[in-house]
Amino acid sequence: MPKNATKNYLRLLTRCAWVYVLAWTGCLQRAKRRLCENGSIVTLTFHRVLDDISYRTTNSLPGIVIRERTFGELISYLAERCELVDLSGVSPGKACQKVRIACTFDDGWRDNYTTAFSILRAYKVPATIFVCPELLRKTAPFWPEQASALLRATRPITDDQLTNVIGSLKHLSPKEREQYIEQLKAEAHNHRSAAEVSELDRTMSWDEIGEMDKAGVRFGSHTDSHQILTTIPRDLACEELQHSKTKLESNLGKSCKAFAYPNGDWSTETKRLVEETGFTRAVTTLRGAWTSSSDELALPRCNVSESDVIGVTGQFWPAMFEYTTIWKAWRAMPRTAERATTREEL
Repeated sequence: MPKNATKNYLRLLTRCAWVYVLAWTGCLQRAKRRLCENGSIVTLTFHRVLDDISYRTTNSLPGIVIRERTFGELISYLAERCELVDLSGVSPGKACQKVRIACTFDDGWRDNYTTAFSILRAYKVPATIFVCPELLRKTAPFWPEQASALLRATRPITDDQLTNVIGSLKHLSPKEREQYIEQLKAEAHNHRSAAEVSELDRTMSWDEIGEMDKAGVRFGSHTDSHQILTTIPRDLACEELQHSKTKLESNLGKSCKAFAYPNGDWSTETKRLVEETGFTRAVTTLRGAWTSSSDELALPRCNVSESDVIGVTGQFWPAMFEYTTIWKAWRAMPRTAERATTREEL
């Protein structure tokens, strides 16, 4: 087994051992009970749901992908053990018998329609999908997939290394990222390497969105072209927000009040712009539980990928899901408000 694979496996074993301890001592159950007593809501963030072949060939990072069969087992578990709620039609604060869960998807990938949609519909799960209207019906419209394809074509690189590189690129300005990607393209050309951009890395069409909308799936804005609002000028941020809202309302024939910050990055100024545009509820990537004291324009969520919900066998493991989402959301509750306040001061 390669050194990196061995390291990852040992890390998984350690994590699973810890989850066993939390489950055996009743800690996971206590976290669920506390969330119910507090009337909290745990909002999940999904991105992509792929079959096994697509899972192995996509240029998307592992942190935003979950396998189709794993997703199906997770949704089945949620439908049986939790109360599934609509992000736009619910508020926290009222004690409940089961943990309340809201499901959201970011980016508007086509597999949300081809794969996730049928599972959501089968279990009657309410869901909100945040899309970028300008990037609909396009192949590899987001720069991380483009960069991933180029990096894999030009050098040997592990998934962990790739994740670190993409993470560092997120802190660059759009212009700096574009320059870096152009350098990778030149490098690939010089080495006669072909960066394969897969058709499976494609976003939905308006027709597909319309079909899902009629079936009850809600749609919100993720800006017009996935610009990270904290890194662009104010006038451009205003355009990104307004254009996305206008396009969604025009195409769906209904008001759009929900928004998701690209990359989860926000500040006092960007939050003000979101409110001025007419959005009344906005979600971040700040891990935690949504409580009655949460800021409606900076709500916490818990990201869910394959590694967040499987055990050592590679199969869905409810205890792992409860640890990575419910337990961590509960543990973050005392600190979420403090961290949000810190961001407000930036």
